[in-house]
Amino acid sequence: MHTRVLLLASVAITAIQGFAFKETYPVAGSVPAPKPEWLALIKNVNITNAPVYKVAANAGPQAPKDGSDPYCDWTFTGCVRETDLYQCPKGQWAPTYDDGPTDFSPKLYDYLDQHKLKITLFMVGGQVVKFPELTQRAYTTGHELAMHTWSHSYMTSLTNEQIVAELKWNELAIKEVTGVSPRFFRPPYGDIDDRVRDVAKALGFVPVIWNHDTDDWRASEDKTFLPSWIDGNVTQWAGEAATATTGGISLSHDLYNITVDAALRYLPSLEVS
Repeated sequence: MHTRVLLLASVAITAIQGFAFKETYPVAGSVPAPKPEWLALIKNVNITNAPVYKVAANAGPQAPKDGSDPYCDWTFTGCVRETDLYQCPKGQWAPTYDDGPTDFSPKLYDYLDQHKLKITLFMVGGQVVKFPELTQRAYTTGHELAMHTWSHSYMTSLTNEQIVAELKWNELAIKEVTGVSPRFFRPPYGDIDDRVRDVAKALGFVPVIWNHDTDDWRASEDKTFLPSWIDGNVTQWAGEAATATTGGISLSHDLYNITVDAALRYLPSLEVS
């Protein structure tokens, strides 16, 4: 089974030491306000009139009680549109990692460099500002850098203006480090509907979901979850690849030491033999 960069690899530029941002960025983790010129990009766009959902404590947006899904909400029903990327052609695999860069990312990057593997990294805006050198390293070594919003909020709980801000601040941070604007974004928690899609399309961005989930984040946040289950998930996917009708986009995280350690164990299962 082939592992590969999701789409286009980036062109390397000179490495950055002690990078200093020219832009003044919002507080990391906060839902930011947009720049006025960004709002002009959606001014005359036909955007689906889906509701802005409320988010309960420790839970995502709540599905309609009647089970309906008029706005193709992936969170509620797994609905996808033709414009969503969520799988690869048969025989190909796209490993993706969310929430970085972090203190634990270098160990993952080292492994990928040693094995000449390329992946897609969905980076959170605040983390890019915190770790510009790691962002630059990932870029110059040929990985696909993509967006995971500024604050990692549920996107269907945000207004159209807030969605613009989440994506454009995330884009700006990556562009200031690399000189290149990312094209792809992953909605946190996979939380996307037609309203979010319309806003993102108006900004020129393409949503990426997944069709295989390692559930690796649970190893750090759920005491009942065994790290060996992550390995078991990937081993099962690799075993089923020969008869599967499609390839995979797998969701993992370089957020914790335990999730990176798991990646170093299971990535060989996805490599070409």
